[in-house]
Amino acid sequence: MNGYLWRVCYVMPNDPMLVDRSGELTVATTDPSTLCVYISNAIHGDFLYRVVIHELGHCAIYSFGLADDIRRMTHPKYWVEIEEWICNFIADYGQMIFDA
Repeated sequence: MNGYLWRVCYVMPNDPMLVDRSGELTVATTDPSTLCVYISNAIHGDFLYRVVIHELGHCAIYSFGLADDIRRMTHPKYWVEIEEWICNFIADYGQMIFDA
């Protein structure tokens, strides 16, 4: 993506790589320092599809240098929340927008 080669690694549901920025264990994380998306191997189907699209949103934010723009337009206490909202928007509506 934009010249960055991201990897997807499926890991056990309790893998430490699934601990997010808030310290919570989740089903997937994206690590820009390793260019890797970590996904729990316990999820599948439509939920897995949504999670992968969400994480690709994070990849795009990092690959295209969009984090600085997001942070410039958002109060610091909302930086993580707005990035998550953007990635959820992509996961929830991206395909519908493309199809339209």
